Amino acid sequence: MLKAHQACIDLSKNALRIQGREVRFLSEHELPDKARNPAELPETAGPSSSSSNPPSSFPGSGSTIGSAPAPAAGTRPSVPSRQASSTHSEQNIRILMDLGVSREVAISTLDAAGGNIDVAASLLF
Repeated sequence: MLKAHQACIDLSKNALRIQGREVRFLSEHELPDKARNPAELPETAGPSSSSSNPPSSFPGSGSTIGSAPAPAAGTRPSVPSRQASSTHSEQNIRILMDLGVSREVAISTLDAAGGNIDVAASLLF
């Protein structure tokens, strides 16, 4: 898209050049409130505390698909139990499990996606 509009991102000048015209990038302090990251708003609006909880993350982040979490030292790995209380169809859970994730990850991903199997599958990758 930059090529079609003959645009160039010039980081040395902190600007976007489009057909000879330069548009300067805004600094962090110049951004309007609506353009800020929602996760950053409470930190900047209120006093910072060291006891604040980290933002929730995607359930599969930081782990390899198909790998089980390592058990804590001195504990035996538990056998995953069937969760009959899941509101999602067994077929959707099975589809995600066939992609290489555990049943628990499949259910939590479906929860995060609002039950939409396509969105849940895209969240895994």
